[in-house]
Amino acid sequence: MVKKYFILFFVGFVLFLVNTNAHAFDGQRKGFLLGIGLGPGFTSFTQEVAVSYLGFHESAKSDRETKVGLITDFKIGYAPDNTWAIYYTSKVSWFGMENAFGKDVTVSNGLGAVAVSYWFKPQAPSPFIAGGIGYSTWSLPFEDNPPDTWSGFGLFAGGGYEFSRHLSIEGSLSWGKPKHEEFGFEVSSNALSFMLTINALAY
Repeated sequence: MVKKYFILFFVGFVLFLVNTNAHAFDGQRKGFLLGIGLGPGFTSFTQEVAVSYLGFHESAKSDRETKVGLITDFKIGYAPDNTWAIYYTSKVSWFGMENAFGKDVTVSNGLGAVAVSYWFKPQAPSPFIAGGIGYSTWSLPFEDNPPDTWSGFGLFAGGGYEFSRHLSIEGSLSWGKPKHEEFGFEVSSNALSFMLTINALAY
């Protein structure tokens, strides 16, 4: 529920800025931004189960696993000028793993964040840096009866190079600790993802 209101608030804020001061899709970064990205990546993670009951506390932690997968990235936001922007980003690492019951599943390890990018030049080609803070998620979206989505704190930092107007390559490192609690049991993942994407950014 919190992440739903977080997204709605930010999208509403961006739309307000767009309506008051933006000239969208005029070839200048200043104004409304909309982008997508796709590429490879890997996620390294551990998982932990903890139980607390009547003052009793016990936990077990898995060995670290590293999985290679597909990275998707979505951006929507606003640039006050041609060198920096504030936006909402949804970065997701998709990969396969075997769950605790021996079943192969597809994991969606995501990060939804309010982010800032800074380009060193007002026009392409230009290097840039980026970073953001928000919430992380861990879910199994393709299961017939998917379990509840785990959620928690998350952040990322990265940078890249806009080699042509609207096109860039970006590398980022994201971290999150999504968790879920039910009936006195708390399960969590401590996940670190390296993401490399080719991005298209409309402005």
